[in-house]
Amino acid sequence: MLVLSKPPYLRWAVAVLLIGAAVAWDLSSRATEPAPFASVMIPRGGSISPDTIEWRQVPVGLLHPVNLDEARAAVRIDSGDPITQGAVSSTPPVPEGWWTIAMDLPPAALPGSSVRIVLANGVGVTGVVVEPSGGDSFGVRTPGLVAVPGELSDAVGLAAGAGQLVVLFEP
Repeated sequence: MLVLSKPPYLRWAVAVLLIGAAVAWDLSSRATEPAPFASVMIPRGGSISPDTIEWRQVPVGLLHPVNLDEARAAVRIDSGDPITQGAVSSTPPVPEGWWTIAMDLPPAALPGSSVRIVLANGVGVTGVVVEPSGGDSFGVRTPGLVAVPGELSDAVGLAAGAGQLVVLFEP
């Protein structure tokens, strides 16, 4: 009886059409555009230069354009990762004539953020976060770096070393 049954011609035709459509889709040229990817690991605060970028073709609209003029990494960018707007900061880490001082910072303070430092004598100083506070896998906190104007760096440095300052941050 099996010898007399009809072969599944309809199923074979559908399978051939599906395979043909898949091959046509794969061979069609889709619109692409170049996008920046990290060619090496870029540390947080590191400069993004043509030496650290590899341009790859991606589908149009997949990644938003990024301004890479004088750009720095706002977060660590591993090799092969796309360079997106959220991973890039264009603010210089230390303004001209300012000094960096190590101090404990709020977790939300990212590089380029503005902070207000209040010394024990009530003097307030505006600073710029260069490197945020961090921690390691053992729970040990590491201080962050804040840039302050050169004329106030001595007072802020002494207060930071003695632990006699408060850091204010507006998210």
